[in-house]
Amino acid sequence: MAALYSVLLKLKSENEAVISPTQGYHAYALFLNLIRLSNPAVAEALHNLQTNKPFTLSSLQGSFVHIDKSLKLKPDTFYSIRLTFMAEDIFCYFMDAVLKAGNQSLRLESAVFGNISVQVNRLESQLCHYQTFEELADISAAETRITLHFSSPVTFRSGGKRNLLLPDPFLILGSYWNRWQTFSPVRLEDILAVSRDKIFVSRYRLNTRILHFNGYQETGFEGQCSLDLSPELGFAGIKALNTLADFAFYCGTGAKTTMGMGQTRRIYDRSTASSSSDSWRLSRAVDQVH
Repeated sequence: MAALYSVLLKLKSENEAVISPTQGYHAYALFLNLIRLSNPAVAEALHNLQTNKPFTLSSLQGSFVHIDKSLKLKPDTFYSIRLTFMAEDIFCYFMDAVLKAGNQSLRLESAVFGNISVQVNRLESQLCHYQTFEELADISAAETRITLHFSSPVTFRSGGKRNLLLPDPFLILGSYWNRWQTFSPVRLEDILAVSRDKIFVSRYRLNTRILHFNGYQETGFEGQCSLDLSPELGFAGIKALNTLADFAFYCGTGAKTTMGMGQTRRIYDRSTASSSSDSWRLSRAVDQVH
């Protein structure tokens, strides 16, 4: 069965390096260099792929000393990059590459890393998880409120333009739908096509942030956003949208998710989730009776 993975690549710094604060591009290069250890042709194919790519990357995470507009790494300190995979073969190439890396060093800008390992246990980090597409679709709830947390800037390509700085629910959910359709063997109802007036932004707390890449910059929004779903969407439609929201943990949101942007997780409000689910189950039961 097709599977989804979220793991942490653990790296130990070997030098006292200074790197740029926006190093998603360099993390991407580090990942491709790692994949080349397993299969150079696959690394080249991933680099050249123009459509949805079957993985996402965070920027380098860890303890830094902030110097002007740069980040200073501490030597002999562990850092990490979060990676997610929507294609099992790419995950297998990645794991094979980590094994083949052995005592080799990896570079991210001027930073040199060794002691390379992969963390996959959710008991050690809530950023780690594994499940099949079938399991994700099966266990997704049918909540009428979806809350998403964007931990790195989100931006969209729309009409040939980027840097749309408002949380448009159809761009957000549409980015999940496109990736689900690309990678998942499970078919979902195309609910977005008939839901234009049935999904609303109910609240948000967002800030804009600029990321400076090589020769250009991207502006995106970070923070938290809640979407309310109309009961008129029906049980199947609401469950499908919840499945897509849960999928965001793996696929990210918007553009440049392979360069540190669009890192996303869903937030459940446990104080209201049970009552919301109970009321929806009751509503569904009434629908079935009629």
